[in-house]
Amino acid sequence: WSHGDGVTTMHPVGGREVGWAQVERPWIELAKIVSNGKAEMVDKVVQVAGEIGYEVGTEKGNVTMAGHQVAIEHRCTNIYRREAGGWKIVHHHSDIAPAMLEVLGRLQGK
Repeated sequence: WSHGDGVTTMHPVGGREVGWAQVERPWIELAKIVSNGKAEMVDKVVQVAGEIGYEVGTEKGNVTMAGHQVAIEHRCTNIYRREAGGWKIVHHHSDIAPAMLEVLGRLQGK
């Protein structure tokens, strides 16, 4: 990930974050309740144009989320920018994941 003010994300659990301070927060919060996960991008298409590249595909896999098994299958786009000799994500966007939202709703209801 790029850690700049211009990075953005739209996660499978909703929301839109702008700037590294906001983008990092949902990842940290999800990491507290997600374990034993595996996801991979399938049907991937990658394009590069100069200092910008992107990939689109479907993230598929499963995770244990607060003790509940959750299947992952959502369309995803990642946009990369070449920084300091490597590629860094500057934007991540995925479909909403109803199964993940259901688990989060149960947790919030407690």
